[in-house]
Amino acid sequence: MGLAPLLGLALALAAPLPRALGAHGLPGYAPGSGVAAAAARRISRWALREYAVPGVAIALVHDGQLVLAEGFGVRDLDTGAPTTAHTVFQLASVSKTFTAATVAALVDRNQLGWDQPLVTVLPEFRLADNDAGRWVNARDLLVHRAGFPAFFGDLFDHLGDDRAEVLHRIRHVQPASSFRERPAYSNIGFFLAGELAAAAGGQPFTTLADSLIVQPLAMTRTGTASALIGDGSAPGALEDVSRSHALVGDRLQVVPPNLSGLFIAAGGFASSASDLGRFLTMLARGGELDGRRVLSEQAMQQLFEPVIADEPGFAEFPPIDADSGFAYAPGWGVYHYNGLKVLEKGGALDGVRTLVLVVPQKRFAVAVLANRNLTALPEAVRAALLQQAFGRPGEADLQPLIRAQARELEGLVLAVQPPPADPRPPSLPLSAYTGTYVNALFGSWTVAERDGALEVLAGPAGYRAALSPWNGESFHLLWPGVISAPVEVPFQADPGGR
Repeated sequence: MGLAPLLGLALALAAPLPRALGAHGLPGYAPGSGVAAAAARRISRWALREYAVPGVAIALVHDGQLVLAEGFGVRDLDTGAPTTAHTVFQLASVSKTFTAATVAALVDRNQLGWDQPLVTVLPEFRLADNDAGRWVNARDLLVHRAGFPAFFGDLFDHLGDDRAEVLHRIRHVQPASSFRERPAYSNIGFFLAGELAAAAGGQPFTTLADSLIVQPLAMTRTGTASALIGDGSAPGALEDVSRSHALVGDRLQVVPPNLSGLFIAAGGFASSASDLGRFLTMLARGGELDGRRVLSEQAMQQLFEPVIADEPGFAEFPPIDADSGFAYAPGWGVYHYNGLKVLEKGGALDGVRTLVLVVPQKRFAVAVLANRNLTALPEAVRAALLQQAFGRPGEADLQPLIRAQARELEGLVLAVQPPPADPRPPSLPLSAYTGTYVNALFGSWTVAERDGALEVLAGPAGYRAALSPWNGESFHLLWPGVISAPVEVPFQADPGGR
């Protein structure tokens, strides 16, 4: 769901890396020379080769008009089926822009207020921080300033608990900062925003998003990823869908999609370049499309208004830097490029990378959908289009910086933790660690022994993870996923030795 689940550990624990200059520049680089469909095609084909991605689809809005929606490469390495403008991709955290737009539409209808406390709609809701629980509102949740720990809680999406249970358990999440003190990227916050919207609108969140945003824009290939794409074993509703691809060992191959069960408002939507072109055209035109107003001018002002500043990390690629400014608006990151305000949102899941961008002053927008994990292709394409459209003569090509930063980030995320120099074996036989463990936040988990090894079965879904000895009473817990990182889990014995 965005960069959060893939890069969270790296972003939370690592210091910023220097941005070394690579060697791969953009062929035909000409900043400020203007952008048209032909240039966008050339840039997309170059990026497809440069980043070894099977398929990419893009949409380009220029001067408030959709000038290109097209696919390149293949949507499925196994079949060789081509990517088209209508190929449906998982959106990952680009879904957050639909959540923010749905909230804005409810505000337009006087069913919800940006600053209306969540408890006025969900009176049983609580947070560990009483003040936050009393005052947190849609704006707080949509700009990551509710105080939740960064990149925490995505596990809820896989445990099998229902929405009401997860909503209740969130009160046990210990804050990482004071309420509204600073932003910290949180999928929990967007899950809560979806629940708030559902309660205010009197319908399930996905129904609201469909009726308030998707249908008015005649987006016929947009909905939940699980319904449209399927889970890899059971097909979804559509045939022209992009499969997830990742390096497994040294081979790029199709991998199962990482689908949202509960956190759809954070990362569970899917769409195509052609549909996103309509969504972005509406945003670039200030809330109107085909003579129909979907969002009011006031709603658009609120959506695109920076709320809280943040320091850009190394997951933000050039032209975002220390001098560009970086802040959060509802559902979006905000920065500046050559005097222009840019709204941008990226997404990442196992086997997919996505990005959307809007430059309101120029009624310019871009969507990039790529079907490979841990690739900076979306950032490379959007930077090339930005420079082509609004660059200044003589400014440096950003592609070498993006390429070098992507390699550094990939190396960090995929780094394997070295084992202890002199690891100790567990002090007890593996059977002593089996049993049922109960936690107020995450519920009931079972540790079981099977074929001489331990595994965890978590929550009602029995979400399975390997549990391996690491050093003494510390074990490594590894959840499913192409690039999941092991979590160190210490066991403690009670006075009775259990």
